[in-house]
Parts: sequence; C-alpha cells; structure tokens
Amino acid sequence: MKMHAEYLRQDEELVIIGPALRTSPEQAGQDIPLHWQRFMREHLPSLKDVHDVYAVYCDYERDHRGPYTMVIGTRVSADAPVPEGLRRVVIPRGEYARFMTRGDPAQAVVRTWAHVWDGWERRGERRYVADFERHAVSAMARGTTEAEVWVGLS
Repeated sequence: MKMHAEYLRQDEELVIIGPALRTSPEQAGQDIPLHWQRFMREHLPSLKDVHDVYAVYCDYERDHRGPYTMVIGTRVSADAPVPEGLRRVVIPRGEYARFMTRGDPAQAVVRTWAHVWDGWERRGERRYVADFERHAVSAMARGTTEAEVWVGLS
C-alpha cells in the first residue's frame, strides 16, 4: 500500500502533557501497547471535551534506531501546570510531513511508521526533535484508529 505525505508548516508550538515512557526500538513493540493501555485506563476517562490525543516521540538519543521518549497526552496552554507524575513536552514550529492513517489500532499506526522508517523517500531529512501522532478520540471510543502521523523535517 502506497502512503502519501502532505508537507506542511506547523506555525505554532504545541504543548502536550501526559505520562511519559522511555523505550527503544527493541522494546517498543512491548512497551508502547502497555503505555497506551495505561493511558486509556488511567487518564482518558477523566478527560472532558477533548477531541484529540497526542502521542509525542522526543528525546531521541540519535535517530529512530536508538532510545527515545514517548508522551501520550492532550494539548494544553503553554502555562498549564504539570501534574505530578506527568511530563510536559513542546512540539516545535517547523516543517513536517503528515501521513493519514486509519483502521485497526494495533496495525494502522505501526504500518505508517514502518513506511516512514523504510519506504519514505525523505526519511533522511528527519529532524528527530519531536514527531507526533494526533488521534481522534471519537474513533478511539469506537475501537478504531483515525490518526495523523507528523514527522519533523530539517
């Protein structure tokens, strides 16, 4: 399946607060699903009037082959307090490639990232500051995925 990127400029910083996970490519297949389960169980039920959940990939040790941090959370104002046990991460302004994905929660986003790592012609231009996924809460409630994968470009 061919995936198409739309190239966009993100003109404002996005501030996300949520639980953080430090992982590596070797552990991600095990760690990330558990992190999502924890978020869905412990955080999502208390969120009111939230339309999107963000999964931010940041603190890259070097590139997609090394350890990184994942924060799952919601967008907040720049001056929002950070509750104990949660992490604040800033998605910087800049150029991004956006991939749209939908379908089975266990496969759709993974398939998109596999394309970014191995098949996408501009993968060598990645910035490795903050990449993110924006998930529609309405789709999550139906047990499916409707998400955007944003990849920072240098």
